[in-house]
Amino acid sequence: MYEMRAEATADQGELIWHVISKGTSASPLCGVPLELSPATAPQLEAAVERYCSSCMDAFSTALKSS
Repeated sequence: MYEMRAEATADQGELIWHVISKGTSASPLCGVPLELSPATAPQLEAAVERYCSSCMDAFSTALKSS
């Protein structure tokens, strides 16, 4: 099972959504370590939100292989 977790960019103007395998703490499919816990992510406000393309590619591959 997978979940989504948001990470703010350095300037706080953008949220990037990562895909994380459930059971792995803050380890997205793209391999970039996340700094925020899931509890603090919803408190962030950003002008722009987007999905991490590396996570989405890895997620797509994982779905196709199962």
